[in-house]
Amino acid sequence: MLTFTDDVIRGKIRSELKQNADHIAFLPFGDLKQSVLDDIQILKESPLVLDVPITGYVYEVETGKIVKIGSS
Repeated sequence: MLTFTDDVIRGKIRSELKQNADHIAFLPFGDLKQSVLDDIQILKESPLVLDVPITGYVYEVETGKIVKIGSS
């Protein structure tokens, strides 16, 4: 969701599917690396996740590579 905003997605749904999606938060992000790091931090702070290593990866569509972003 690097290239869309909530408004753009809602507009596409409205025009192409004739549905109202105003109640949905699509949670777009602008910085993929930071988004993965934020997700890792959320998991590390969660009382529901054991004290285990957590690692984030990004799949690069352009190159077909999987890139390690961060780990704990």
